[in-house]
Amino acid sequence: MILYFGGAYNGKLEYVKEKYNLTDKDIFYCNKDNIDFNKKVISGLDKFILFNALNGNESLEYIKNNIENLRDKIIICDEISNGIVPIKKEERFWREEVGKVLRYLVSNSDEVYKIFFGIPKRLKHE
Repeated sequence: MILYFGGAYNGKLEYVKEKYNLTDKDIFYCNKDNIDFNKKVISGLDKFILFNALNGNESLEYIKNNIENLRDKIIICDEISNGIVPIKKEERFWREEVGKVLRYLVSNSDEVYKIFFGIPKRLKHE
C-alpha cells in the first residue's frame, strides 16, 4: 500500500496519475460510505470519512476490516488536521476520524508521501 496525503488542492492526484501513468479509469473517487476495491487508486478518502462522520459512523473499523483489500492500492487523502479546531461537533469528529484512519494506514503502508504544492516528501519506504 502506498499512501499520499497533504492539503487540499496540493496536486496529490495529479502527481499520482503522472508518476504511475494512470488514467481516470484506474481511480475510485470516494463520495459515499463504500469503496470500490477493484480500482488501483482510492482518491479522496477524506470524503469517505466525512460521509461516515456526518452519519455518526466510524470509518476506522471499515478500513481495518478491509485492510487486505487495500494492500496493493494507492490511497490519496486530504490532511485536514491543520488550522483552527472546528466549532461544529460533526466537523471535529470528522477531523479526529481522518487522523485515526491516517495513523492506521501509515502504520500499514509500505510507502508514505506528503505532497506539498505538487512536491512529494517521502516519509516512509520499506
